[in-house]
Amino acid sequence: MPARNHCEGYRGVWYRKSTVPGKVPPKPDKVFYITYRLPGERTSRNEKVGRESAGWTATKVSIVRSDKMSGKSLAKAEMRRQEAEEERNRPLTFGEYAKRWMEGHVAINLKPSSADGYKTILDHYILPTFKDRPLAEITREEIKELCFEKMREGRVRPKKLPNKKLDASLSPRSITYMMRTLSAIFNHAVEDGIVAANPAQRPGRFIRTGDRKEKIDFLTLPEGDLVLMAAEKHFKRLHPLLVTAMRTGMRLGELLALEWGDIDWNGNFIEVRRSVWQGIVGTPKSGKARRVDMSDRLKEVLDQHKKNMAAEVLKAGQEMPTLVFVSDALTPYDGANVRKSFEAVLRKAKLRKIRFHDLRHSFASWLIGNGESLAYVKEQLGHHSISLTVDTYGHLVPGANREAVNRLDAPREVNKAAKKRNR
Repeated sequence: MPARNHCEGYRGVWYRKSTVPGKVPPKPDKVFYITYRLPGERTSRNEKVGRESAGWTATKVSIVRSDKMSGKSLAKAEMRRQEAEEERNRPLTFGEYAKRWMEGHVAINLKPSSADGYKTILDHYILPTFKDRPLAEITREEIKELCFEKMREGRVRPKKLPNKKLDASLSPRSITYMMRTLSAIFNHAVEDGIVAANPAQRPGRFIRTGDRKEKIDFLTLPEGDLVLMAAEKHFKRLHPLLVTAMRTGMRLGELLALEWGDIDWNGNFIEVRRSVWQGIVGTPKSGKARRVDMSDRLKEVLDQHKKNMAAEVLKAGQEMPTLVFVSDALTPYDGANVRKSFEAVLRKAKLRKIRFHDLRHSFASWLIGNGESLAYVKEQLGHHSISLTVDTYGHLVPGANREAVNRLDAPREVNKAAKKRNR
């Protein structure tokens, strides 16, 4: 073991020569120690303080020795112990647990877009009220009052209506999302043993949030043709993307992440393998890839689009993008810009304003109108279960339902005819 070296002018402070850990080649270092005796003790203690490479000097080490001999260090240690004890006994707040939930379950198990939605709901509607409240003390009455309060206050950012007026009311759907977020957090708290019961469970018993089903709008086939004609005339860059959306039902994120290698020109289908949200590429919403059929018209449009793009990049002296749909600058499309351009297409076509996502609903409604089964619609849209397809689009096939009950009468009519023949 290296010899002791006493620091001149500093009583009870000494060091041993060493090298800085991990340095190659080795760099000289010092390890400081102190020798001291506590009040009332007869024997001295030797204690390691720290390395010179970590910022320790003989002066700093001497101060540590003085504190220990005077009992100040014991007082500080006791104070830190008491503070740590108080921190352990302090009730966990809703804000602290919500942060833990977001950084754990949400970040690991959910898509970035879902995490962003939860963050928005927490920041705008829940945390201003519950952030510093002890999680276990929040009651069902407080949650009810929060819902009523938010319905009275309305939106953080009022929505602009077509007549240029502002609508500050908060929709029942927004209240539903807020309650689902609260309920999800408290469910995890129940599993963690922090609370005994979920006070946000079954909110419909004390607050009516309206129909939980998504209100969908969709274009008729003639309206769809108007959209494509307006795009082909005024927004040529957007035209192939809109044709693909209206012939496959792909989501916007799936369209923007589509690559040329995903298209099977011989099998006439498209592999939907990925989706993009704010530049983050991940799996489709269902979490798995799917295959969608490619119509002859769509194949023709995409083939021509590929030829046009090849000529464009050749002229610009660039490589062919792997993405099927890119901007005029041959860079990845921004989803917000696509939505704005789609709204401009609707204005040119003199149609009502709908969401880009409603093209997906339009595709489904056209398939059902043509007599395709809900099972086929489910596979094309990539729904995780047939129940979602039925819940969303089942009302679009009332004629088929009537035919189903009419067929129940058929056996009786056959029996009547048979009885007449036997006579």
